[in-house]
Amino acid sequence: MEKFFFADGTDICVYSDGEVTKQHSKFIENFKNSSISVERAKSWKHSGEGAQFRGDVEPGEDGLRFTSSINGVYPVSGSEAVYSFTINQSSGIYKATVGDDKSPEVHIINSVDSEFFGGCLDVKSNTLVCSVRRNDFNSDIALFDIKSGDYKTVTDGDTLDCDPFISPDDGNVIYFTSRGAGRDGEGNFVKYSNASICKLNVSALTVDEVASDEKYNYIKPMLFNGKLYAITAPVKEKRGNPIIEILLIPFRIIQAIANFINAFVVMFTGKSLASGGANPAKGRDYDSRKEYVKGNLINYEKELKRNKRGKDKDYGFIPSSWKLIEVESGKVIKSGIWVCGVTGGLTISR
Repeated sequence: MEKFFFADGTDICVYSDGEVTKQHSKFIENFKNSSISVERAKSWKHSGEGAQFRGDVEPGEDGLRFTSSINGVYPVSGSEAVYSFTINQSSGIYKATVGDDKSPEVHIINSVDSEFFGGCLDVKSNTLVCSVRRNDFNSDIALFDIKSGDYKTVTDGDTLDCDPFISPDDGNVIYFTSRGAGRDGEGNFVKYSNASICKLNVSALTVDEVASDEKYNYIKPMLFNGKLYAITAPVKEKRGNPIIEILLIPFRIIQAIANFINAFVVMFTGKSLASGGANPAKGRDYDSRKEYVKGNLINYEKELKRNKRGKDKDYGFIPSSWKLIEVESGKVIKSGIWVCGVTGGLTISR
């Protein structure tokens, strides 16, 4: 029987014998329902002619916006799993029984100051290691006691530390990736350095760099059968044909002018210049052709077309230059991959 837990970004998922079972976070659902109930209860204060006269009109429940994600899933035993999530400005870690809608979720921790991301769970010691983002540019590796909810950070500094993995051979050893935050003379963030693999000894509180290359980012380190594996992604992907890019400049200028005029018209009339067109700005906050995967910007429309020209028509949008390798030898296991092992989290049981 093949079974593993993972997060698809929206739900807690279980793969078992070729079938996937999905379950919503009860905390996230309750958060949304409670927020809507609060807005309904106070709607009389901020609607109607009286509110308009006072200038006290608020959007109400229709104006509520929720941004949520499941950041990691870590199986405990059977159908039980610990998961981390984000909902608006709140983040937390809970334990859930997947497949049982009546069973309540168990609270481990909530925070409005930090955000918790994927890592690894050591079932024997009830220790969860994950990444804790403390601001827009920095995150630390932290150890959680899933019974008490207490945790301590074991890395710090002006870095982005993530993807922690507990060694199955030694629970005191944690592998993770680290990026230094580059700043200008005034202290403003500029960009990150390439991602390196580091080895943390929790008992000795020492950190050693295991693998680093100025041409590649190392992602998702994992120790398996005594060998360290990771994904490598080029720091700079190959650019398009410069001649074609130059020839396209006049067309892009015309397109930019047309988009500006269209946006101006939509702003004042609510209608697009295109016949029957809807407001292009509605419900769109970013360039849908591009996605960030582990800090790497991908133009997925471009990569989909490129990958479909190959033998595998269902290759996906991850560039073929992303490779799963055995770190010490550099041997390539598979190309076009972005996750090493179970998506969202892994469990170690020694």
